[in-house]
Amino acid sequence: MGHTAKIGRFCMSQSSLPSMRIIFFSNQPPPLVNAIVESLGAMGQQVLLVVTTPGTRTRPNENYHRIVASGRRDLDVLVTSHMSRLPAILRGLEPDVIFSAGFPWKLPPALLKVPRLGCINAHPALLPKYRGPEPVFWQIMNGEPQIGMTIHRMDAEFDTGAILVQRAMDISEDDDIDSVFSKLLTLGGPLLPEALAAVAASVPGTPQPVEGSYAPMVTEAERNLDWNRSAVQLRNQVRAWGSQGALARIDGKVYLVRRARVVPTSFPAQPGTVLERSDERLLVQAGQDALLIEDFREA
Repeated sequence: MGHTAKIGRFCMSQSSLPSMRIIFFSNQPPPLVNAIVESLGAMGQQVLLVVTTPGTRTRPNENYHRIVASGRRDLDVLVTSHMSRLPAILRGLEPDVIFSAGFPWKLPPALLKVPRLGCINAHPALLPKYRGPEPVFWQIMNGEPQIGMTIHRMDAEFDTGAILVQRAMDISEDDDIDSVFSKLLTLGGPLLPEALAAVAASVPGTPQPVEGSYAPMVTEAERNLDWNRSAVQLRNQVRAWGSQGALARIDGKVYLVRRARVVPTSFPAQPGTVLERSDERLLVQAGQDALLIEDFREA
């Protein structure tokens, strides 16, 4: 599964990892939040609090309801969209570390200074590539052959802090966003104790270059298949939407497309022309080659 790239020369076994007081910031699905909390506990870490949020205006998220409902009864959950209030609220907990994973708000400088050993963030990309809110979608959309997980120190901007540990894995042509997310959980599991060990030892991390690429918010415009694009690009688009499905307009009807593959064509027709049709599949001419749609239904 890809290769490993540890940043720097630091290494500490999990058994020698000191117990630290951690505040966990996340807006991920509750099973993932709970699994990370349990993992931290299994490492001997003290999770003081989970911080979650209804999200920003451009990134609303309903996970916070279920995070509160499904969390451990002995663990407090703070729901807030007011980052400026948090330094005063959290300072009394005397945290050693703030750990963030999938939290949509930028932490203000005053909050970054609260934990004794600093703040770290897990980002599902090989930083400095694909900084921003939707890295997994855009890596698949762009047909990247690899994806990765990075845990880095947090600074005033999103995803720009010094890298503590990073690991890559290959993306197969059959992977979609759902299977990649599942593989990223497996990939990222061993990284957290490595990153915490580095933090405990005051390892500064490797600074990122200023230059990098950005993964912006995904809009409904990215959901519509444009038959003038190549079949390879369209298949990547379908993979990027996964079980949610991309949208295809075919002969005046709109279809939800969840799985497709590329079929080379020697005598191309007009893009959007249906070359073959059955109850199980549709073969549609693209700008280059054809797209064989294998999982679809009317939207």
